[in-house]
Amino acid sequence: MNDEISALIARLQDATTGLLWMSEIDAPLEVIHWSPSVLELTPEQLLKLTHHPLTTPVKRVAVDTFFAGATEEQDWFGEEERVIAEQYRNLVAILKQSLSNLQVYRVGEVNIDLYILGQTESGDWVGLATQAVET
Repeated sequence: MNDEISALIARLQDATTGLLWMSEIDAPLEVIHWSPSVLELTPEQLLKLTHHPLTTPVKRVAVDTFFAGATEEQDWFGEEERVIAEQYRNLVAILKQSLSNLQVYRVGEVNIDLYILGQTESGDWVGLATQAVET
């Protein structure tokens, strides 16, 4: 792993400290890194890398669409909610500034594994993994 990737991983770890992805469960955001052995991340390749059955449904979602609920402030927000929304805006900015081919992958139904992934200049895949439950 080169210095650029190490620095990005550290920035993402700092940016996600204390953040939880909220659904029917509150799940932490974990930083992930895969070497550039995968040139293009297809749903099938993602399922293999994450050890899901190849029949598991995969849905791609645009980054802005995915994070909209976490980054947009609402009239009813108190100070804590504003701080969390700002943390998410900072996180999205880091992802967009640092990665190309940035995409969100929703793997599964009801119990959903979420992967927010993009490529570094060196071709490594870096991003975040978390979970959601949607019944």
